[in-house]
Amino acid sequence: MRTRSWPPTTRDGASLAHAYVDVLRWPLLIDGAPVTPEQAEELMERTPSAVVQTRSEGFDTVSVPRALGSDVLLNVDRGRVTFPSLRVGNDVVTLLVEAGTGACLADIAEARIGTGALVPLPLPPTPGLRWDTPPWDIYADSPTALKLPHAQDLRKSLATALRTHRGHS
Repeated sequence: MRTRSWPPTTRDGASLAHAYVDVLRWPLLIDGAPVTPEQAEELMERTPSAVVQTRSEGFDTVSVPRALGSDVLLNVDRGRVTFPSLRVGNDVVTLLVEAGTGACLADIAEARIGTGALVPLPLPPTPGLRWDTPPWDIYADSPTALKLPHAQDLRKSLATALRTHRGHS
């Protein structure tokens, strides 16, 4: 692996780009075109408004409003399952789950399920994107991707957070 540091920090674009490709095996895309980590880093330096994306082929996404997502993350932190989560601006929290399992949460109106969708990735200097919980093991001595949990493992935490939010409506 060619990352400069492990685990990658939010300010180290080169390490992040290489972690996405080398550890997670995610393709990097800019404007729908595949790019190498070096090309992504160079473009981000030249065009700070460019957004690096990946296609969620190896995972599903479960996106919820930020307030609800914050409560879900608090509930999840109390459990034994780790859900990688991405903060998208001030409005949305996106959780990553095992590919093909997101559909089991389709009955929850507040959750938007994504399969094969384009997902923006935090890569400096992109504003408004950051990992709340990155998709790699931050405690591992060597680069290690997290095993993504089944979306069903998210249901209890999501239901608890929904009861709280619906009760305040």
